[in-house]
Amino acid sequence: MRKLNTRRQWLCMNKLLCQVCGSPAADPEMRRIPWALTSTVFERIAPDGGRTNAPPTCWSCIPKALEECPMLREDFAVYTVAGATSTGVLADLYEPGIIAYLPILTKHNAFVAWDAPRHHGAALAVAHVVELHGMKPVAL
Repeated sequence: MRKLNTRRQWLCMNKLLCQVCGSPAADPEMRRIPWALTSTVFERIAPDGGRTNAPPTCWSCIPKALEECPMLREDFAVYTVAGATSTGVLADLYEPGIIAYLPILTKHNAFVAWDAPRHHGAALAVAHVVELHGMKPVAL
């Protein structure tokens, strides 16, 4: 989980692709997207929604993800999601040091929203964050 491939993460988030196999994650019959989440990568911000930097996982890859990812084995929930909206990034935030070209890290993995431009100049994006809408829990 911590060793994120940034390019793959952004591609999966932008196109709603499965983080395991890279295929479209949406279930064509249900018209919903399965999403396996842990408490470390999810922040609830509404009764049926929240923010995450974890890409979706298709139904056929959920068993493999649970088998191979230690974090999912410890703490996970699966939801179906009606949609996802790009909302910002997780980023490392910097400020200028005494020597201008040696910045100082002030925050690690801070959420920086697209509508918070005052932080954009100091942010080095690490992961794309989406807001999930219409979440419904799934019992496995």
